[in-house]
Amino acid sequence: MSKRQQRTDTGLANAVVRGVNILTIRNRSLAQSYMESKEVPTPVIERVLDTPALRRKPSEEQVMSEALTSGPSGPADE
Repeated sequence: MSKRQQRTDTGLANAVVRGVNILTIRNRSLAQSYMESKEVPTPVIERVLDTPALRRKPSEEQVMSEALTSGPSGPADE
């Protein structure tokens, strides 16, 4: 298994998955800001946002975590 494929930093992987979800639902700027706030390295942010084909599939735990995490409340939630 290549070094890139090994998931040794779970916090970083979770931040990237959340950033990708933000990108899907909101926009690139917000996704990038989120990942920067979680200290995801700039080359990783650029690769994830600029080259979607290179993204790894999220783990089952990450998918479940994202499904259970509530988003910010807004006018549609009231």
